[in-house]
Amino acid sequence: MYKLLSRKQKPDIAIDLGTANTRIMTAAEGIVFDEPTLCCFSGDTGRKKMVAAGLNAVRMRGHDTNGLRVVRPLSYGVLNDIDATRMFLDYAIFASIGKHRPGRLIATIGVPTDATSAERNALMTAAKDAGIYSVTMVDETIAAAQGAGIDIDAPTGAMIIECGAGLTEAVIISLGGLCGRAAIRKGGDSLDQSIIDYLHFKHKFQIGQNMAEQTKLELVEQMIVDAGATGSIHVKGQNMVTGLPETRSILVQELAVLVGKHIDAIADMSANLLGDTAPDLCDDIYSNGIILTGGSAAINLIGQTLKDRMDVPITVAEQSKSCVAYGLHSALVH
Repeated sequence: MYKLLSRKQKPDIAIDLGTANTRIMTAAEGIVFDEPTLCCFSGDTGRKKMVAAGLNAVRMRGHDTNGLRVVRPLSYGVLNDIDATRMFLDYAIFASIGKHRPGRLIATIGVPTDATSAERNALMTAAKDAGIYSVTMVDETIAAAQGAGIDIDAPTGAMIIECGAGLTEAVIISLGGLCGRAAIRKGGDSLDQSIIDYLHFKHKFQIGQNMAEQTKLELVEQMIVDAGATGSIHVKGQNMVTGLPETRSILVQELAVLVGKHIDAIADMSANLLGDTAPDLCDDIYSNGIILTGGSAAINLIGQTLKDRMDVPITVAEQSKSCVAYGLHSALVH
């Protein structure tokens, strides 16, 4: 049977280290830290100093100067900067448990199911450098299933799709084990970047990350209300020809193509995984449906497309953004 943790000594904290947000849990209090996974640094690469992190760094995003830059320690669900990850973890742990930090801190950390050995080793190094004495890694999709209330030890097949900011993963679970898995390095962030790139090359119009995220949310909302995508969206940015600030009216129909491609990639991955699954497990999934977790699970178009493509019931888990965190927390209390 699959166990989130087999260690005799339970961890002091659990860490859901996500591309967009990080959550830290304790057994007694549940989620004690929930902030964006962002850092702001001063100085050059070799001598950088963290001047802000989390919510404070969000306010600085898009306002980088020659002396300051805002970075995300993770990209597509895995580390791209070990030093930044170490410093962010140190900040998050101090902000969450502070003076109550034990001398030998034991932690469990969620990790993408498809993470390579090198990626897992990089995370382990960053965690140890942040002062964590002992680390246990747990597959995020298994934790998400636990957090969504799925009995992972049941003798039936269950399919979970974790829709993250940097990564979308799908797994099929039965009898506590993984019966199949698939992943694409696409998520809410990649859709934001697609919008930025499209406006850049097609309209010679530059927007920042904050405006891209706002545009994405408004775009998806309009596509749900108006299936014909006949409206438009007002986007603030910089005219790359004149260099002046400007507000553009962009047709929803133009950007809807980007959303369609993004969702089609998720649907293709899910359909292929289901197609490679044993018939009995498929029967269970067609009867019980697919559970969506993660921050992007709330985008109704994803669930609707999956339902149309595979004719399978789709359910968005309650508090889908925090399913990994709740699953990791369950390992602290059981």
